[in-house]
Amino acid sequence: MARPRNSQEKLKLQLRTIALMNVLRLRVGAENPSQFSEWVNQKSEHLGWPDMKGSNKWYKYFRGDIGQDPLRALKLLRELFPDVFSIFYDGPDRIWTALWSDDSDELWQICSYQDIAYGCQPDNETIELVGREPFFQDSAYNFECSLLTNRSLGQALDLRDLSESIALYRIHMDINKKTRTDETAPYRCVKLCLDSEEITGTLINLGVYDYVQDHLTKVEIGRLESERCYRKAIGNINNMTYADNPFSAHTVDQIMSQLHIGV
Repeated sequence: MARPRNSQEKLKLQLRTIALMNVLRLRVGAENPSQFSEWVNQKSEHLGWPDMKGSNKWYKYFRGDIGQDPLRALKLLRELFPDVFSIFYDGPDRIWTALWSDDSDELWQICSYQDIAYGCQPDNETIELVGREPFFQDSAYNFECSLLTNRSLGQALDLRDLSESIALYRIHMDINKKTRTDETAPYRCVKLCLDSEEITGTLINLGVYDYVQDHLTKVEIGRLESERCYRKAIGNINNMTYADNPFSAHTVDQIMSQLHIGV
């Protein structure tokens, strides 16, 4: 079993474990660890498992109070939840992959979408996004348009949207290490998702909202302090203010107008 080598790895292990247990808890309709343990007892009776409610086995996992990857627990849970390893390592809707993977191929896989049309386009015109073919700015433009269009139509955003926005944001970070761009859409997409009531509620229910919010804010401040071309593209606004609210410089309605959404 892999043991964390430093405080960051330990934190990631805790977050993975807490999020996993809450995903499973919500999936079975349990309101707390006790109800989840009771559900597991009922469903695992035919598997010959011992009483896990009386032993409080699952409580430490809900607290993230572990020192290494919980492989034994994952193997047990896989008998009831076949996707448990994917949830643990990739995260619900691949959010851990989006946040932590250094593999650009993995990040692009999260961003794979195609044939997206918007209200401002003619009926016979679509923008096709497949794999790596479009320029990054086309991908960022289309994804931001998609989020803003859904928002204007009152359609709820979900955790998949946040994972995509984070993946695009991190791809942009990598691009800016190699070349200079004036692209600013990816972080706006991140904040559109984080400020969404539905996504905020999901992250709170998973027990990871504070980490995700604080981590992305700190990363953005770091970029503004270290990437000259990115800082110049943002304009004359305080770093902390922008990281907290990128729409303080240009409102959502102004961005939508610039992108010709709903025009």
